[in-house]
Amino acid sequence: MKHTSSFAVLIALLVALPALPAGARRPIPTAPAPASKYGDPTKLPVDKAQKLVSGVRIPGFYDPANLDRVPVVSSKSVAVMDVSTGEILWTKNADQKLYPASTTKIMTGLLLAERTDPTDVITCMNVKIRDIEASSLHIQPWEKFTSRDLLYGTMLRSANDGSVVIAEHVSGSVAKFADLMNARAAEAGATNTHFTNPNGLPDNEHYTTAHDLAFITRDALANERFRDAVKVRKRVITRTKSKDKVVASKAKKFYETFPGADGVKTGYTRAARHCFVGSATQNGRQLIGVVLGAADNASGETATVLGWAFRRFPTIIALKAGATAPPVSVGGGAQPSVRTIAAADLVTFTDATNPGSVVQTVAEPVAGLTAPIGRGQEVGRLVARVDGADRGSVPLLADEDVAVAPVIAVTRQAGGFLGSLGGIVLWAVGAGAVFLIGLACYGTATTKSARRRRNHLAPQGRGVDYGRPRQSERRDDKGSGDKRQPGDRRDHR
Repeated sequence: MKHTSSFAVLIALLVALPALPAGARRPIPTAPAPASKYGDPTKLPVDKAQKLVSGVRIPGFYDPANLDRVPVVSSKSVAVMDVSTGEILWTKNADQKLYPASTTKIMTGLLLAERTDPTDVITCMNVKIRDIEASSLHIQPWEKFTSRDLLYGTMLRSANDGSVVIAEHVSGSVAKFADLMNARAAEAGATNTHFTNPNGLPDNEHYTTAHDLAFITRDALANERFRDAVKVRKRVITRTKSKDKVVASKAKKFYETFPGADGVKTGYTRAARHCFVGSATQNGRQLIGVVLGAADNASGETATVLGWAFRRFPTIIALKAGATAPPVSVGGGAQPSVRTIAAADLVTFTDATNPGSVVQTVAEPVAGLTAPIGRGQEVGRLVARVDGADRGSVPLLADEDVAVAPVIAVTRQAGGFLGSLGGIVLWAVGAGAVFLIGLACYGTATTKSARRRRNHLAPQGRGVDYGRPRQSERRDDKGSGDKRQPGDRRDHR
């Protein structure tokens, strides 16, 4: 027989928080499980407690007095991630390949948000759309939605038919969309994921891991359209062929009971069991919790692991906005470095079980930073380093003006002048060279022309014997001319 639901547990028992490290802002996590007929679960041996949770005799829990002890949950696989850094805070079988059920739609929604505009009109062209099993939006052939409304409807209602409409609109077919999903998953950092459909309906070749799903979700939450769609509990959408316009999240209890809950997606099939990817933001810090293969109430187990993580890894402000930060070196400046300030609160986190954590702020200047620099100019990043690990960063701003060093300024001016003079000289040399080449070509052409004229006249005089009469003269001598001799008969007519 199942005992009190996690919803009742979350509402009924909120325990007092232990003291947090200095500088930490106090989160409000989910409470551990209550005592039952089995006694206080935090006092039970680990093996017995795990057996009771896996058998759904008691809900998952953590021990607030002993944060070294990880949460006890029924889920086969778990991953908890800090969104800002991408650091995995805790895992349980996080690389085990499992069916993700409808948490698949996180990738489907991300691709719709990335590849369409909110006002794009999407028409269902699939005449067999009504054959797709629920959950659904009960979409009709030729029904139209804006991309914005289809995103809300599909993510909140967990619509399998809506996922197919998205796939066919974006890629033309489910198979091509699956290829796109796999490529985008790899881009997000997934290494053991293979999608075959956009909705997570059972398929032996459709799987992912808690680790991969955390990275996919992190990329999705970086998209404003996706983030806005999954952080609400209810939405009224517009559609052309149905009055079914009110869509609500299936993770209602999580949104209502966990402080700062702002996403993301439920999932369930018989093969996958209960799955949930949840996110929450407390004191400006967002965590993602992924649970796959839970025996029951996956959102409750996600609340458990997130509540533990917020307490185990409390938020601190390493440096407040506007506070003095380490200076950074400047090349070619009137001074060797520039004073800096943090552009925003530098939020990071420590491990509550390690009170001796060393928190440093490290200034990383932009590459090739040189003068002149104006006050307020971004000159690098301010990084929070906790026990040697980078955990968060904010822009680093100059807190003063830095002029160019006088010698370098003169050199630059001289260089500019010499550069201009050099340009003039090069132009003049180039022009002179062109003139000389042209002159040489002209002279060569003239010489060749004279040679051709000489060669043309010479053949006319070759072999001429100036002592011999010309041909016309020889003809006259033979009487072919007009010369007549006296007494010629032709003179007497």
